[in-house]
Amino acid sequence: MAALSGDTEGVKVKDNTLLKISLNGTLAERSVEDPFADLELGILGMNSETQLGLNDLRAGLEAAANDDRITGVLLDQGALSAGYGALEEFSEYLAAFKASGKRVYSYGEYYTQKGAFLGAFADSAILHPGGIYDLRGVGVSLTYYKDFFEKVGIEPLVVRGTGNNFKSAVEPYLYNEMSEENRLQLSVLTDQFWSFLSSGFQKRGLAPEVIDSAAANWSGMNADLIQEIGFVDALGYRENVMEHFKDHYEILSIGDYASTIEQPKATDRIALIYANGTIGNGAGDENSIGTKNIIKALRKADKNKRVKAIVLRVNSPGGSALTSDMIHHAIGEIDKPVIVSQGNYAASGGYYISCNADAIFTNSTTVTGSIGIFMSLFTGEDLLENTLGLHVAEVKTHPLANFPSLHKQPSEHEYAVLQKMIDRGYADFTGKVAEGRNMPMDDLLPLCGGRVWTGKDANEFGLTDLEGNLSDAIAYAAKQANLENFRIYELPGIEDPIDRYLKAFANTSLVRGVTSKNWLENVLDHPAVEELEFLIENPGLQAKLHPLYSNF
Repeated sequence: MAALSGDTEGVKVKDNTLLKISLNGTLAERSVEDPFADLELGILGMNSETQLGLNDLRAGLEAAANDDRITGVLLDQGALSAGYGALEEFSEYLAAFKASGKRVYSYGEYYTQKGAFLGAFADSAILHPGGIYDLRGVGVSLTYYKDFFEKVGIEPLVVRGTGNNFKSAVEPYLYNEMSEENRLQLSVLTDQFWSFLSSGFQKRGLAPEVIDSAAANWSGMNADLIQEIGFVDALGYRENVMEHFKDHYEILSIGDYASTIEQPKATDRIALIYANGTIGNGAGDENSIGTKNIIKALRKADKNKRVKAIVLRVNSPGGSALTSDMIHHAIGEIDKPVIVSQGNYAASGGYYISCNADAIFTNSTTVTGSIGIFMSLFTGEDLLENTLGLHVAEVKTHPLANFPSLHKQPSEHEYAVLQKMIDRGYADFTGKVAEGRNMPMDDLLPLCGGRVWTGKDANEFGLTDLEGNLSDAIAYAAKQANLENFRIYELPGIEDPIDRYLKAFANTSLVRGVTSKNWLENVLDHPAVEELEFLIENPGLQAKLHPLYSNF
């Protein structure tokens, strides 16, 4: 539902144009303008990594398929980082563009495995003669801290809902090796992710066993061999390949082209609300879900008379159970159709905020479910008393007045109090899922316990309704609201890029010195630091996925 303009802020779309898509950096939900993209900002500690927006890719490829000025697409391969859900959606938009009769080309000195998957859709894929085609299969690794904590005198205080054996976010604090439950769910996920990738390479006419052999032997380290097998069509140097394209086509970036796409002149709107990132107790921003940003966006869309339906795009591993419940309640107050589109993951708290929508769309590779709950704290009685020589005296009016505390390990009674609270929270979570999904509890509970599912399995078991991308969810919402012509109304608004950089500058060590967090990050340089900080800043019940799920 988009119209095209020939010139937007100096961008001209000429005949015989090839849209260039740079597969370098992170494939995010939305493009964010970078006013300092051409400056060297490393000295300030800022992240200059490119961010490719799935919104621009969707709008650009859908419009380009029907634009006679656009001849094809060029995938310029690089260090692409993408979740499987976003990768699947990108490939679907690319396949639909190609089905319009237009061509897709791919070139790179380095193809990441996910970039190579996208390159498999190309009519012609070219690799540098000394380049790398990084095909190795799908794997995950997880660090366990039990022995480390014992050596330094720290005891993790972890309570999971009864039967939440698949809730693996806190498992590394409890054990030295992976549990059978976690190994099972990770094995299912990695197998399905590899099957998904393999299906892409099979589009080049390659047999599954040939693809498996190439991955097992890391054949992509030999460009000649990878061409011989059939993963690419030719080898060539960048200057020669790009000169060829420039001689035959006009080259325009997908972002610049997307900027020329105009919304249709329609009164009715579908609100597209991006719920992106970890769910915390703060206000929230572009990359986090808080107590204000998503609820405010939902209420704004609900009050807007022009908005006839809402699509909530959920891309979250979960987080605070309290904030999740607040968003769940806000959705329940809306009379308009609310359709959820799940992205890379919509697990734990991310599933909590999805479960009472009118319909849930998911990609086959979305990580979803993880219906479970936990609380995680830490005590250091041994560290304080035996290592540091610190002793704490207490005065209290009631048994739990000073609980929980850093200096004292919990008693059996205190553990029991926490377990009762966690189980009550788990019962509330599952009860709301059963109600939202109209599913008998006896059918639901075997799917819970913290276990994660791919979108493919979630659809089969009834945790979600339909497999489909964001475009499919928008089309479904339009049908529910009886709309034929409408505009997309994106919420929350994106922060002004200048303000964002000023905040980033204010947070650099050049301005505020080296904080304890900086020191820990520099010394440990490990995701555990971020995870521990989140738990400290967001006390209370957690419905959250382990960070490794965002790093497949």
